[in-house]
Amino acid sequence: MREEVNRQDEGRDFGEVLRHELNNPLTGILGNAELLLVEMRRKNVELSPQAQARLETIAALAVRMRETVRRLSEEWQAQAVHPARGRAAQAEAYR
Repeated sequence: MREEVNRQDEGRDFGEVLRHELNNPLTGILGNAELLLVEMRRKNVELSPQAQARLETIAALAVRMRETVRRLSEEWQAQAVHPARGRAAQAEAYR
């Protein structure tokens, strides 16, 4: 019983560390990309269509990575608490 509780705590801790360590830089990347886009529009700065598309891609990929981090963290925690349920959720998420 105590071993199961320790395993659950480790899973939660890993999930929290994973989410924290990846989300902090992602927040910076996304925030800066969005600020550049807003500033560009506010000051009527013209970037080449290619440069603007690249900036929008950076923002979109940061959002995608943030969602992936959230999903992986939840799956890790679910697996730590209920190993069989975690594997089932993982299989469902990647179908």
